[in-house]
Amino acid sequence: MTAPLAVTVLMGGGTREHEVSLDTGTAVADALDRRGHRVRRAVLTDAALGPLLGAVDGADVVFVALHGGAGEDGRVQAALELAGVCYVGSGPGPSAVAMDKIWTKQIARECGVPTTPEHVLAPDAADDEVRAAAEDLGGRVVLKPTGEGSAVGVTLCADADTAVAAWRERDLPGVRFMLEPYVEGHELTVPLLWDESYGVIEIRPREGFYDYTNKYTAGRTEYDCPADLPAPVAEAVASHALDLYRALHLRDMARIDFRMDHDHRPYLLEVNTIPGMTGTSLLPMGAAHAGIDFDELCDRLCRRAFARGSAT
Repeated sequence: MTAPLAVTVLMGGGTREHEVSLDTGTAVADALDRRGHRVRRAVLTDAALGPLLGAVDGADVVFVALHGGAGEDGRVQAALELAGVCYVGSGPGPSAVAMDKIWTKQIARECGVPTTPEHVLAPDAADDEVRAAAEDLGGRVVLKPTGEGSAVGVTLCADADTAVAAWRERDLPGVRFMLEPYVEGHELTVPLLWDESYGVIEIRPREGFYDYTNKYTAGRTEYDCPADLPAPVAEAVASHALDLYRALHLRDMARIDFRMDHDHRPYLLEVNTIPGMTGTSLLPMGAAHAGIDFDELCDRLCRRAFARGSAT
């Protein structure tokens, strides 16, 4: 029997995704407990270096279950590497790039992944600039921060007037935003594990779009796993996701989201380097469809990270 590991699961983090991170961290910790590992549950209120390093002292491997902020933008990963601690997930540089939607789109274009045009808005952008950008993109647009996950701060705008109103009402001061044209059609996601894609899942909210509430409230969204798509379309979407995963130098796990129009043309939405691991999460759904249950998934992620860390 393979020896158990001492695993610290980092969760919380004090971001807007703190509660969801607690759900992910608790689910992962419970799974690792069931697999016989020695699990420490570390709830962080922020990303201060002292408490972080104290929490991982003595761990064979760290499972970073921090969504958003320093837990997903590479800062926590950099601290773990400086401390010589191996961990599940992508490294500091790839995490930072993938968290920034502008950088991610630039790299996507370089490797042939379809993207929509966008306008980037500085924190002090004037209303007239927002209006002109929205009109240039066709009127119906999505306003989103460039460095948040879980649809935090995202607003679907029916026209330029709505975009200006959303800009005035945003509650993330000092943050860059971007405007993108809204792609009418379907929302898709591709779970990725260990340099392989695990199918394509369609996301169908019962009402509205796939916002924070619909993501994390059971029963608010339906999922087709696998998505009911023509085989060549599904293969193309999965291929785009894998190309971007490799171009960003991600590792272990990721989830890459797309919008697909009614002509089956996909467009990149965003990259998630620490996907959710809750009851409504899509990475475990894709793994389960491939025959990997949740407990085994968490176990494999930790053991592979430990093997990688101990070999370097």
